Amino acid sequence: MDIRQMLFFFVFAWTAAFSAVAFNPPEDTARPLRIRIEGPAKITAVDTPVPFTVRVENLSSDSLMDGSLRLTVTDQWRVEPNGVVSFKLEAHGSVSIDGTVTAGPGTYNAIYPLHAYAEAGCGMNGYERKAHAVLLIETQMPNPPRPNVATVPWHPVAIGRDNACLLLRLPCFRTLIQVNGETVETRAVGWHGADGRTRASVEPFVSAARPDNREAIGIHPPWHQGLSGTALVEYPLQLPEGQPILLRFAHAIRDTMPTEPSSDGVTFRVRVAAFDAPDATLGDVVFERHSDAKTWQEAEVNLAAFAGKTVRLQFESHPGPRNDTTCDQSYWAMPTVVAGTPKPDSESALGEPVRLGKILFDDLNAEVEWRPGSRGMLDGELAFTMKDGKQIGFRGFRVRVAGSEIGDYVVVAGDVSQTFGDGLLRVVHRLRKGDAAFDLAGEMQVVGGTGLDVRFRLENAPAPKPWNVVYIEDVAAGSWSGELLRVYAGVGNVLEEPRAFNLHFDGHQLASSAVGFDFTNGVSLVQAVDAPPTRLEVSPGERRFTLHAPFNQTMRFFPARDVWQGARACRALDTRPAAGGVQALAGRFVFDLWGGRYRESAQALHRAFRYGLTDSVVVWHNWQRWGYDYRLPDICPPNPNFGSVEDFQALAKTCRDAGVLFAPHDNYIDLYPDADGFSYKHVAFTRDGEPIRAWFNEGQGAQSYRWRTDAYWPFMEKNVQWLKENIAPTGYFIDVFSSIGPYESWTFDGQFHDRLFTRDTWGRTFAWIREQLGDNAPQISESGHDQLIGYLDGAQCNHLRVDPNPPKGAPWTVWPITCRDAERVPWLDMFVHDRFVLHGAGYESRFAGGLPAITHGIYSDDYMSVEILDGHPAMVPEPFSRDVVRKYWLLHEAGRALALKPMHEVRFDGNDMRRLRVEWQGRGKVWVNRGETPWNVKGRELPQYGFYAALDTVEAAIERRDGVVVEWSRSPDSLYVNARSSLDNRFPISVADARVETVEARTVRVTLRWHAQQPTGESLMLFGHFVDESGSIVFQADMQPPVPTNEWTGEIKTISSGEWPADAQPGDAFELRVGMYRPDIGRLPLRGPNDDQQRVRVGTLRIENQGATWTPLPPQPDPIAERGNPDGKLVRFDDLATNGGCRMVRDGDALVVTPLPGHPAFTMEFDAGKMPFGAPLPVRVIAHAENGTIQSGIALQTDSGTLVLNLPKDVFTCRLEP
Repeated sequence: MDIRQMLFFFVFAWTAAFSAVAFNPPEDTARPLRIRIEGPAKITAVDTPVPFTVRVENLSSDSLMDGSLRLTVTDQWRVEPNGVVSFKLEAHGSVSIDGTVTAGPGTYNAIYPLHAYAEAGCGMNGYERKAHAVLLIETQMPNPPRPNVATVPWHPVAIGRDNACLLLRLPCFRTLIQVNGETVETRAVGWHGADGRTRASVEPFVSAARPDNREAIGIHPPWHQGLSGTALVEYPLQLPEGQPILLRFAHAIRDTMPTEPSSDGVTFRVRVAAFDAPDATLGDVVFERHSDAKTWQEAEVNLAAFAGKTVRLQFESHPGPRNDTTCDQSYWAMPTVVAGTPKPDSESALGEPVRLGKILFDDLNAEVEWRPGSRGMLDGELAFTMKDGKQIGFRGFRVRVAGSEIGDYVVVAGDVSQTFGDGLLRVVHRLRKGDAAFDLAGEMQVVGGTGLDVRFRLENAPAPKPWNVVYIEDVAAGSWSGELLRVYAGVGNVLEEPRAFNLHFDGHQLASSAVGFDFTNGVSLVQAVDAPPTRLEVSPGERRFTLHAPFNQTMRFFPARDVWQGARACRALDTRPAAGGVQALAGRFVFDLWGGRYRESAQALHRAFRYGLTDSVVVWHNWQRWGYDYRLPDICPPNPNFGSVEDFQALAKTCRDAGVLFAPHDNYIDLYPDADGFSYKHVAFTRDGEPIRAWFNEGQGAQSYRWRTDAYWPFMEKNVQWLKENIAPTGYFIDVFSSIGPYESWTFDGQFHDRLFTRDTWGRTFAWIREQLGDNAPQISESGHDQLIGYLDGAQCNHLRVDPNPPKGAPWTVWPITCRDAERVPWLDMFVHDRFVLHGAGYESRFAGGLPAITHGIYSDDYMSVEILDGHPAMVPEPFSRDVVRKYWLLHEAGRALALKPMHEVRFDGNDMRRLRVEWQGRGKVWVNRGETPWNVKGRELPQYGFYAALDTVEAAIERRDGVVVEWSRSPDSLYVNARSSLDNRFPISVADARVETVEARTVRVTLRWHAQQPTGESLMLFGHFVDESGSIVFQADMQPPVPTNEWTGEIKTISSGEWPADAQPGDAFELRVGMYRPDIGRLPLRGPNDDQQRVRVGTLRIENQGATWTPLPPQPDPIAERGNPDGKLVRFDDLATNGGCRMVRDGDALVVTPLPGHPAFTMEFDAGKMPFGAPLPVRVIAHAENGTIQSGIALQTDSGTLVLNLPKDVFTCRLEP
């Protein structure tokens, strides 16, 4: 599996829970010293000593090895012996040291380390060795520590006569969890979240689109480590007498990802228990329905039998009769108790309008008017009226404080006061929850004639207490007056006529703290917020289109004739400066490197630098001492599996000597329990007192925990100082900080860290490292969102695609949103391009989103057209190849020309959002055709994914010339042309024929006839994968080549066999995909219809009642041939023609031609009167190979005013001299 595939695999597992404590084995060897811990994998009780043994061995013939052993644990744990233990070892001898480890009170259900440090040596031979083994122990305590988070008393809420009560708004509820065979556990009032032991989860207020967005209770029953059971949430109610009483709701379960198994459904039950029944009582069942429906299923329950009674109304999500909890996330939408005949909902009367002012930006003239409601800003009306009379507005703001939305049953709105003067409207809402009174202050003001600021602040709030802080938990705009046509969000997608969805804030999804809306009446609007938002909600049925954000904040609104005008206005009010390293980073080509040995990679980079690829930055990810994303923060010195410290130093020096930035990868999100200094005092907690799990390293079987926001600093300082002193990096990459959004968390003792504190702490980290390394060393992170502007210099962008029906096996990175149409657009760059550097368009698997890499991968026209659309520096995943050089020569000059330019606007030609024209401030335009139909621009034919960039003195294009798709770029200093006759980098081996026969029972024989145009460079292994719809291997039929592949020529036949699984059913189909690989270098791309994992598709085996049938894959179009020039046609590029690919620069009177590396022989024809750059007519050629030797026998020929140059293969560079 190549590193880009591995990356996706690991990221997908990020939020997966560990199924067993694995990590590295509890042993270590520093020859001749070996140490191993034999001890418990699990502890289930506190204050109970558990035995273990440490075995120490002498692997040498040296006698009298003297040593000592020291044992340590963390936090409240105890270990015996607790001092230093001495030992002596004879030659090849061993010693066992017994001890006990005890989990102390306050132990969480988590993972705890037992460290054994051994030192030993032999004075006679003058050596000393140190070994360090770590045993990881999982704890499963029946009563782990939990905070008392009850903020309201447990008492019944009275339902009024002729009233409707939405239970989601009640502050008083409890969670019940029962594991099968165990008693029911009742949590504290107000508890919600995920249970540490069972992973059962209850969230009393979520938004779920199934398909329309509805507020709901979210419940997942217990599932972790084989546990199963049920989970409930209960509400205490006093029901009125003498009236019909109904409970109305809808239920559904979540969608599953293409890679996930399906749920067998959830049993939805409604129970009723007497209020005074003992805790943990499960009430009588009054409703039960088992359902696997993923759309809302309406339901109604008659509660008349309980009129006049005080009850506990319970909502239970049970896994069903099979107790199968797979993907059993369930939702109870809008559970409402309806007593009698409630009065119809009617909006409160509005007060006199307040004219807040005019927005005058560019050619825009819009009046802003506010009409207060009886509850101030909660039910007033805000309207924007354009000069032509068109209007758009919304009704009130929805605000959550102290666990509930402000309403009749919670945080009751009291008196509302309003003042207006000097253009500032201030509204103060007096709130109360229990005995606590506080104020929600809202302000509105037109700012600079550019947009409307709406500020919310919580004033006079109760003082924070452990595990209990009152703050604004959510603010969102209410329902709009108009229908939505398009929405713009994230790094950049426009969605036309979308169905309901939620897009959460992180570097992959929302990414932008500003969103755009086109309404059907022709008005557009941009909404932005300064605090890190939580999500974008789009609910067409309710006309709710809004950002959601917590805490004191400023929300801004920009009405406009189109969203790009609104975005410019928003940008004009954003005063955040660029971070200190932006200037040094902007425009640089990016080597994003995930693997390889240090010295060999340095050599490969040196080759790239000789081809001129030096306006670059190298981000080196996989180097950490214990492996990628493992045992963090213990990252130094570099991993010896990839070379020595000196080799890593040489790698960094190679970059520095070439003027290339070198940025090693680091991480301060994931804290591993086997790291030195690990403590749960350093871990972030949920409000429910659970340690927050972070990345699950599937390869190591290792679970990490999320760093407490203010705890990683000394560990980070130590690592950065070591790197500065030993490696001297000129940049730095910190993983995840701009991939996930800033978040709230709690400390082990209940102190609250809000997302603003998290964001600013991350920002200070970047600033400190930049200063510590010196020279404004650029700081880079993953994916990139806009909340770290001013601190962070750049990020490896992930510009993802929308697909309501992603392919089977597609990664989580696809936005699975149903809409009429969608397309990538440069949304985030419209706001931040002049102050934040986004690189590339995404890690290959994330960008492709399940589509074949050969047509949608990092070197594809699809990918490169998005890089130029966004104005991003291009990115590659390897240190050197023909494609690396080709991509630099094509895109780098344009990327440099666009560096830090503000974007002016984006237009859809003919309202076709597949045809995009980007205009940059000053001079510069880019046309990109994302549609299947060719687009003629400025006399150029742009095929699908073609582009033309005209940027002052720089031009670049992928276009169709003479019927062939070609690429070129031009600047005052260089000219690159590529007729794409050698675009196909797949190795010239293909499968000419494939037959699969059933030979017995479930066994098949696979006969392949391969055709090899040339042998492989090294002997490779062959594989045959029979896969399911998602591309996952079901069974294999790997082959043994009759002769090594490095001896293959012509036709080769292989025969292999495989056995389909016993549980395969008639009708099951498995596609055969084959290929070549070597474990240390991965898979070799072969010719033929590849999937996205470099496997050639050859046919399908379908299981029948008797045996199986084989259907070869029908002939497939070759996407490489369609976008290349396989016939080697000579293509004219203005004053020259060629069937090859090369770059030209002028050096004095000479023209220097550098072909793409690994090129075949090709021809160049020049107009003798119009040489490139006005160079004089050359008469001789001086050619060199890459090793510096002169290549003779190359001459210029003249034919009817045409100068002809025939270049043989393996020319590195040649000078055409007068």
